[in-house]
Amino acid sequence: DAPAALAATPPLSAPPAIPRRESTRTLRSAEPAPAAAVTAAAVTAPKSLASSHIGWVTGQRNNAIPGLGWPQTNNTQWAGVYGTDLGIMWFNGENGLTQLAFGDTFSGPNMTGDWRSNVLLLSDDTQLYNGLSLIDTGYAYQFIPAARNAVFFIGSEVTNIPSAAIYANGENYVNYFSVKSWDTPGRWTTNYSAISQFVPGPNGGEWVLQRSSIRSAGWFRSSTPYVAGSQNFQQMAYVLQPEDQVAPGETRYLYAFGTPAGRAGSAFLSRVPEGAITDLGQYEYWDGSTWVRDKPAVAAPVIGDSTNSTGLFGCIIDLANNPNFFGGWFAGFTGAKTGGNVSEMSVQYNEYLDKYVVMYGDGFNNIQLRTADTPEGQWSDPIQVVSSIQYPGLYAPMIHPLSGTGELTDASGDPDVSTLYWNMSLWGNYNVVLMETDLAPLHTTLV
Repeated sequence: DAPAALAATPPLSAPPAIPRRESTRTLRSAEPAPAAAVTAAAVTAPKSLASSHIGWVTGQRNNAIPGLGWPQTNNTQWAGVYGTDLGIMWFNGENGLTQLAFGDTFSGPNMTGDWRSNVLLLSDDTQLYNGLSLIDTGYAYQFIPAARNAVFFIGSEVTNIPSAAIYANGENYVNYFSVKSWDTPGRWTTNYSAISQFVPGPNGGEWVLQRSSIRSAGWFRSSTPYVAGSQNFQQMAYVLQPEDQVAPGETRYLYAFGTPAGRAGSAFLSRVPEGAITDLGQYEYWDGSTWVRDKPAVAAPVIGDSTNSTGLFGCIIDLANNPNFFGGWFAGFTGAKTGGNVSEMSVQYNEYLDKYVVMYGDGFNNIQLRTADTPEGQWSDPIQVVSSIQYPGLYAPMIHPLSGTGELTDASGDPDVSTLYWNMSLWGNYNVVLMETDLAPLHTTLV
């Protein structure tokens, strides 16, 4: 599912700076649903929701199927983008723009031309019913540079891929993972995951690796020592606790969901005060009943739990990942448990539903949606929004941060709150398309 081999290129500069302006965005939440209604929702909630494609966010000539004839909202030739994936979105409170982080990017067809491990594009579009328009900021350079000295000194690195991003405490953060090797379809090995933070400065500023945030995926993967449990937080999904749910004087948290490298693991949960996002020592981990400080090995699956890992050595992998067996220390050699089949998550607090919403790919390459009152869950049963039969080669559902907030408008200029907009990657065209899902049927069962 990923390029077999990618030639290295030197680190490139940050994208063009956009003048800052204060955001006027405010959170608006609905009244919580009565307990009786929520109980009823568990019975009547739909098992699927209708979704449809709107238009290509990236690319120049997307002629593969599926995708042939779909609207090309943007021709990203100006950015040097012929093919790319992911399209992770977050709202930047400094410049009032939606920012989009993409993975391996090529300037030519069939993964040729100028390759960059990642690029950053921008959008000021708040009418998404006809597609997500991008701002022409010129050629897109790699914004997260390679950090060879963060890899174990005899290790290898083929690329650095973003997996989550957030604006919190007046700062912009992107979590990314260093790929050691592309393995079999749906499987890859990572060196580490880490946070890159934007630092203002000359020439528009730059993105800087925060070494205090490095999570080594195993022994001898990173120059930062392995900590048991870190293998479960290699790919992330971020959601900031709604401000109106934080009582005066209490801590506001960033909730950071993690999955192992690839598409075979479960989803785990951590949290950290919004002012300490790059300090791993201040993270807490949900063990299924309470929060535990600075012990990632105790984190229990919140979505996609697997009783037994697959394969001949599954029982050994399970034992190594048991925090009661030498603290989970041996998992640094065996890798994470498999079988959960949660991949490439994104998560949002959706104000229209007054719920946390998560999207991810499952073991059958279908996109599932779940809701919960709190990040810890209990999460609802999965609701399928698209299938791999409809869209062969789909992956990586990434929620638009303004969905459900009232900040988007429809063709009449009225607030567009019931539509969930999200990016989806398609392997055939190796590009990103904007999708829409009507949440009104789900809202009816929850309220």
